Amino acid sequence: MRISTISELADYTQDSEGYISTKSSLSKERLEAELADARLLHQLSIELIQEDGTAGLYKKIVEAAVAIMRSQYASMQMLYPDPGNVGRLRLLASSGFSQEAEKFWEWVHRNTGSSCGAALRAQRRVVIPDFSTCDFMQNMPTLPLFLEAGIFSAQSTPLYSRSGKLLGMISTHWNFPHTPPQRHLDLLDILARLAADLIERTQTAEALRDSEQRLRALTTATNDVIYRMSPDWTEMYYLDGRNFLNNTGESINNWLQKYIPPEDREQVNTVIQEAIKTKCVFQLEHRVFKADGTAGWIFSRAIPIIGKDGNITEWFGAASDITEKKSFLMQLEGIVDKRTKELQRSNEDLQQFAHVASHDLKEPVRKIRTFGLRLKNELNNGLTEHAREYTEKILESASRMATMIEGVLNYSSMNAIEQQPEMLNLNNIISDILDDLEVLIQQKDAVILRNQLPQIEGVEVLIYQLFYNLINNSLKFCRQSEKPVITINANIISVDSRPFCRIVVTDNGIGFDPDHSSIIFNTFTRLNSKNRYDGTGLGLSLSKKIVERHNGTIEADGLKNVGAIFTITLPVKQDGNFCG
Repeated sequence: MRISTISELADYTQDSEGYISTKSSLSKERLEAELADARLLHQLSIELIQEDGTAGLYKKIVEAAVAIMRSQYASMQMLYPDPGNVGRLRLLASSGFSQEAEKFWEWVHRNTGSSCGAALRAQRRVVIPDFSTCDFMQNMPTLPLFLEAGIFSAQSTPLYSRSGKLLGMISTHWNFPHTPPQRHLDLLDILARLAADLIERTQTAEALRDSEQRLRALTTATNDVIYRMSPDWTEMYYLDGRNFLNNTGESINNWLQKYIPPEDREQVNTVIQEAIKTKCVFQLEHRVFKADGTAGWIFSRAIPIIGKDGNITEWFGAASDITEKKSFLMQLEGIVDKRTKELQRSNEDLQQFAHVASHDLKEPVRKIRTFGLRLKNELNNGLTEHAREYTEKILESASRMATMIEGVLNYSSMNAIEQQPEMLNLNNIISDILDDLEVLIQQKDAVILRNQLPQIEGVEVLIYQLFYNLINNSLKFCRQSEKPVITINANIISVDSRPFCRIVVTDNGIGFDPDHSSIIFNTFTRLNSKNRYDGTGLGLSLSKKIVERHNGTIEADGLKNVGAIFTITLPVKQDGNFCG
């Protein structure tokens, strides 16, 4: 007995034990019935496997269920999980139901009064031999609907994947009270297993097709070059050059020679090997041979595709044409380099001019002071009061000029000091400064207070000049009515997780208006009369320059006739940005 299609099943019936018999034959041997069932299931399997689309597959699964269970109705539902809940079933295909019934039963919840609702709750097959006598259906609003539609019995079998995931439900219904024989249920279990496998396969294939379509859409929308490489990059599987590079057309092994200039191949290969070793993203700017044969620049980025075994299966990459950008940057770098050299040459010329000019000015100023002093001594007794005043002003101006020339020399020559930083003992440096200023300190009757100072890294001659200027300023700008008191304190602080030394120099001198804090470090800035306080206006400017060369900061704060506070922050250790 051979059953070739699902429709031919109508030519057969079953006995009380569920064995298949022809209408013209009263009974058959068990062996013949089992063979017929096997043939039926085999034929159904072939038809299901040959179906590609999900809609057609679901319809054939339903038809197969009707054929196996000899039912008048059947439905196929897919589970849509809800977070924290089992989820709900959606009708995807049915047989024997009207359109109104399909719409009514489109969604089934776990508390719905039906065989599939009960199976969803129990997570296993549920058989209802007679709706009218089923206990849990008695108070359900759906019971009259079943009976009025002529549905008196049903079964629902869950569809489980091989991993144990609930995918959906197959239900069959009869228009009379009925208990399906175990043989039919066993066949339905085999169908359910096959159906679950085919559903997973079809869903995976459709998801893959959707993904490929999105990828094709993405690659079509972009202007970037798209390529695929073998796991070890020895073979280029595919390249869409977008008229920037020549397309491969097929897999090639000589892509490095075809697309990469000889001078860049070693660099490209080095980055590739590192990306393969670490299984990380490959990215690099490098030159290429363009489709027209000229050289261009691309920014290439490729992502490794990792298989289930943890190994790279291939590389998927994209490359952007940055030829114009690179050309612009190279031109800009050339312009910057040229202007930097010009600026450097100009600075060197200015520095040399300032040094020479200041040095050459020292001689005439020295002569003015020398002969002015001789003239004063020569005519001392014969000078009138006005002449003596004029002579004093000449000598005083010459002295200030000499001081200013010396300051300009120090300021202009500071950039010429190129020394490597070393660890400095600030206590020793301050002690040397106090020794050099000993006479002035005694004249002013000044008091110098300091705590133990830390060691920092720097250029000794510059750090000496820094604190010499600050201490000398405090001595210079003291109040006549009060003994000068200069305090030097220091402590270690953290700035961006780096240790810095903060040094505070405080005095009780004439101070300054707080509004002048922002200009006090400007070159040649004087806040007081030059007739009363001598100086060049370069001391604090030079101090700021020294601090900045040591990657530090200096701030000034003060109150008029109260005093001044200078706060210097210097790194304990210099880094690679030291411009000594």
